[in-house]
Amino acid sequence: MAASSPPSAPKVLVIGLDGATWDIARPLMAQGRLPNLARLTADGAAGPLASTVPPISAAAWVTFLTGQNPGRHGVYQFRKMDLRRYGGYRDEFAASHDYRGRSLPERVGQHGRRVAAVGVPMTYPPFPVNGFLVSGFPRPFGPQAPVYPPEMAARLGRWDAMPDAFNFSLSPAKTVEASAYWTRRYTDIALAALAEGIYDLVMVVWNHTDTIPHLYWRYTDPTFPAYDPRGAQRFGRVIAQQYELADAEIGRLLAALPDDNTLVLAMSDHGMGPFPHRRAHLNVWLAEHGWLRLRPAAGRRPHPFNRAVSTVRQRLPTQWRHRLRDRLPASWRARLFARQLDLDRVDWLRTQAYRLAVFPTVEGIVVNLRGRQAQGIVSPGAEYEAVRDAILAGLAALRDPDTGQPIVRRAARREELFAGPHLDEIPDILVELRDSYTGGPALSGPLVTPVPMAELRRHSATHRPDGLFVLHGPGVRRGVWVEGASIADLAPTLLHAMGLPVAADMDGRVLHEALEPAWQRPVVLAEYGLVASGNGHRLSAAEEDAIRRQLAGLGYLS
Repeated sequence: MAASSPPSAPKVLVIGLDGATWDIARPLMAQGRLPNLARLTADGAAGPLASTVPPISAAAWVTFLTGQNPGRHGVYQFRKMDLRRYGGYRDEFAASHDYRGRSLPERVGQHGRRVAAVGVPMTYPPFPVNGFLVSGFPRPFGPQAPVYPPEMAARLGRWDAMPDAFNFSLSPAKTVEASAYWTRRYTDIALAALAEGIYDLVMVVWNHTDTIPHLYWRYTDPTFPAYDPRGAQRFGRVIAQQYELADAEIGRLLAALPDDNTLVLAMSDHGMGPFPHRRAHLNVWLAEHGWLRLRPAAGRRPHPFNRAVSTVRQRLPTQWRHRLRDRLPASWRARLFARQLDLDRVDWLRTQAYRLAVFPTVEGIVVNLRGRQAQGIVSPGAEYEAVRDAILAGLAALRDPDTGQPIVRRAARREELFAGPHLDEIPDILVELRDSYTGGPALSGPLVTPVPMAELRRHSATHRPDGLFVLHGPGVRRGVWVEGASIADLAPTLLHAMGLPVAADMDGRVLHEALEPAWQRPVVLAEYGLVASGNGHRLSAAEEDAIRRQLAGLGYLS
């Protein structure tokens, strides 16, 4: 099936800036502080890049890698969802074996092109490519690099000379130091690949433009409720410095390109902004409208267990809490999660729908469906659709009782956003909240409450729906601002630009509007021969625990 390469087919360099946003980059570019990104933008095609819903790295990076929506590739969250459970999740994490055989590096390799991939998120465990692959976040951390082929680990040397950038027990200063170290080390590996001159696709992703804003936004934004003016004296420029570091590393990579026949893509998986300061409790709203019912004896006071958990959350550092939880059996962790959600207070035999936490800015609503949930009462078909219709109509009118402002940016049925064999693993309704709001777990009480200041200090930024992309090089229009691009569009665009057929099962499109007329040739589609995806594989308990700690440090797990 391998296609011969046209003489003009370029090599490709992909530079991933995890979490980068034009909201931060453009002011810095205007000040002359990001000269390399500014040059790529001025001489290429650029624009916002719509992420997945929610804009979570697990779904977004796999969508980038596969060109498929989460309903097709099957990775919707870091933690696997299971709507048969009222808690909504299994104590199991998504990994590369959930989509293997469909990724851009593998498909490029099927045509005999060589690939070097460094630090791309969601590529653990490392998998075979025609070249090498160093796994990115989330992954266990140890003395040897997680790499395919395994024998390459010796060439990469000690992998623990500097602490992991995702070790959130580090001091703030050490976190910044570790992040810079790993950014430069990933660049060094990519530079070595470029120097060899044998790779047709080189990919490198840096995480510091995501992790540092998560932790340091409160030092840089005086309008943020938990702004720390004393800390700002030391850390007020840290986020800008991360962008400057990324720009310097872009400069190193561009200087190493052998000629002008390299297509450069700089991109992010989502944007970033301040963490919402108001919490909307959709279960309270569902209960007020009769879609959710509480047991008569449940009352309005939180369960004593939940008060104890809240006390532990406030008093124990994050890493201690999760070390304590990691020592519990999986069944106990599931019970702990369910108890935190107060699920025992719900009268399931009278409940039609309930809220499911998906992401800080995206809530799920799940219908209590007969035949799916153990105590489901809503019949599939007309009754199911009637419940969804009524809830969607109510959400469109939902207002903050204190301010009168709309709470919901958009609410949609899952099939309006996704398609594919994994659609049934996604909540029945997705609710995208406006920037000021995050979801809350309460079953009773006020609809909207403030986010506790302690939580705003712990994680002061979160993801926004739009990332960025810049395309530069042969065949790319110069100085064009492109609207309407999606992260699913990048893989088919790169395959097309390399003179390779686009996989027929990709959901994204080729971004013709970013290409010169001569390159806007018809898209060739092909069925790619795929290896077994490895869906039966599971991470070991030690691997799961290591990944759990990393995700908890970023606030992805409660």
